[in-house]
Amino acid sequence: MFLSTPPDRIKPKLLRDIKTEALLVFIRTTLEQLFIDIEKGVVSMQVGSDEDQKIVFETLSNLLQELKRTVISSHQLRTMVSLAQTNSAIMYLIKQEAPLLHYYDTIVKQIQISLKQGENWIPEQLSLALLSEWILEDNKSVEIFPYLLNIDYIQLLSKYDTARLEVKQQGDTHKANVISNMYVISSEIIDRLRKTSYKVNPTRKNLKKKR
Repeated sequence: MFLSTPPDRIKPKLLRDIKTEALLVFIRTTLEQLFIDIEKGVVSMQVGSDEDQKIVFETLSNLLQELKRTVISSHQLRTMVSLAQTNSAIMYLIKQEAPLLHYYDTIVKQIQISLKQGENWIPEQLSLALLSEWILEDNKSVEIFPYLLNIDYIQLLSKYDTARLEVKQQGDTHKANVISNMYVISSEIIDRLRKTSYKVNPTRKNLKKKR
């Protein structure tokens, strides 16, 4: 079975860069679902003016196209894991993806802890907040993903800060708290990703030839 991957996939070699890749896999997954929901008309919470939303979604739409071109999807990763049980060639490939899977699962587990089931959230804001904190505050190397530097994260996130003040003044404390919570969740995810390490299988042993 042929397993498709992004046409220009960027495959990091350093573990610190694989963490960035894992974050991008998560953001790609989040944005793909967001735009599916938009097409279906099921987006439940929009923040800010129509013009602000247009700017945010155009930026994220362009980002998603870059991610589809260069970053593997979570669906592709899960498919590889499933097929690896019966295909030795794919088993070899999935072993090469072990660090990425480890870091990606870390992100997923943390958001399951931070974002309670049924709780309102703003996926576009969370995506921007994650990238902003990882790239700008942690000063992570993004040389292999140069398109990430083409986004003005501070300018885009300021739209949510303005919207938070506006809805708070209007008495909508729930929406204001949801906006604030996206930053909290972002920090929790980044903190866990930063502290997570990947260890090569300790059971591997070097075989020495008997003489």
